[in-house]
Amino acid sequence: MGGAGLVTLRGMTPPQNQQLDHLRSEWAGISRTRASRTATALLAAAHPSIMRLSPRDLGEVVTLLEPGSRLSQVERAHLAACLLVSAPEHPLVARALLQTLLPGLVGVARRLRWGAGTGDDPSTFLADLITVLYEVIVEWGGQDRPYAAPDLLNAARCRMRRRMEAIDDRTVVGLSRPDGSEIEPTPSFDGDPTEDLEAQIAVLCEGDPIAAAGLLGRAVLGFSYKEISEITGHSPRLLAERSRAAARRISR
Repeated sequence: MGGAGLVTLRGMTPPQNQQLDHLRSEWAGISRTRASRTATALLAAAHPSIMRLSPRDLGEVVTLLEPGSRLSQVERAHLAACLLVSAPEHPLVARALLQTLLPGLVGVARRLRWGAGTGDDPSTFLADLITVLYEVIVEWGGQDRPYAAPDLLNAARCRMRRRMEAIDDRTVVGLSRPDGSEIEPTPSFDGDPTEDLEAQIAVLCEGDPIAAAGLLGRAVLGFSYKEISEITGHSPRLLAERSRAAARRISR
C-alpha cells in the first residue's frame, strides 16, 4: 500500500485504539531490556512459583499472563497477585501489571460509557483511567490479594466513577456561588470505596471467596462469568453456581 493509504488507515483508527497501540509499542521496547531482566530476577527470587517458570524478562511474564499461555487460570491469577506483591521492588513490575490489565481496563471504560457526560473525549477518558489504574497499582503495591486483577480493575472503576459523579454535581449546581466562591461537589461516598465494597461482599457471601469473586465481577464490574474465570482461575460454572447461591441467601 502507498503512503497515502497508510495515512488514511491511521486516520480511521479510533484515538483510544491509537493510545493502546502506543502503550503496546512502548512495552515491546522496554519489556526485553536489561532493566526488565533485573526486575524479573527480583520477582523470581521473591516467588518460587515464578522461579519455576524461568521467565527471562517481563515480556515473557506478561505473555504468561495471557489467556492462551501454557499456564492454567489459577496459575495466571496467582502470577498477577505476585506482581502486585512485588510492585514496590522495581517500577517495571508495576508497568508489567498495568500492561496485562489493559484489556480489562478497556472493558471498564466501556461500562463507564467512555466518560459520557464528563465532557472528555474517549481518548482523554481512557488516558485518565489508565493513570488511575497505575496509581492504584502503586498504592496497593506490596499487598497480597488473591484476586489482584479484578480488585485493581474494580478500584479503578470506583475511583473514576467518583470523579464522574463529582463532575455531575458541578453540572447540576453550577460552578460558583453568587458571591463568586467556588462550590465543592459533594461525592456520593467518602474515601476509597473499594475496600469497603469488597468487605461488604465478603460478609454477604459468608466468607466464600468464589461466590464473592462471582458477585463482584458480575454485579459490580459487569463481566461475564467467562471473563471472571479467566481472571480468577475458577470455572464459569462454579462461579455462577456459588454467586447465585449467595445472591439467593442475601435476598431472603
